[in-house]
Amino acid sequence: MNHQPPEDLQRRLENLEAQINSASVDMRQPPKNTQTSQPAFLHWKSRLTQLQLWFENLNGITKVIVGGAGVLLGLAILQALLRLVASVISVAVLGFLLYLGYKFFVSGNSQKKQ
Repeated sequence: MNHQPPEDLQRRLENLEAQINSASVDMRQPPKNTQTSQPAFLHWKSRLTQLQLWFENLNGITKVIVGGAGVLLGLAILQALLRLVASVISVAVLGFLLYLGYKFFVSGNSQKKQ
């Protein structure tokens, strides 16, 4: 078993307590950038700039991998949106057909009986 001197353990314990205390203070205080009333466009623009800088710092093969993953993610989102639009259109057409069926068959029969 590896024994460490008590002074070293005490110093490590104090360091860990200091880190925990500083992290809890950071969590209690809201981030300063959310306090400003920055327009949403500028917020997204700064995020996009950060993303571009991060991407530019990647090496060649990593850029290809991240770019490919981004394209696949974009295509998956596009496919999901197209399926959602197709579903909404299908429900609208089905609702219209049900309405026409009701008008011709149910409403037509009740008018003939009167």
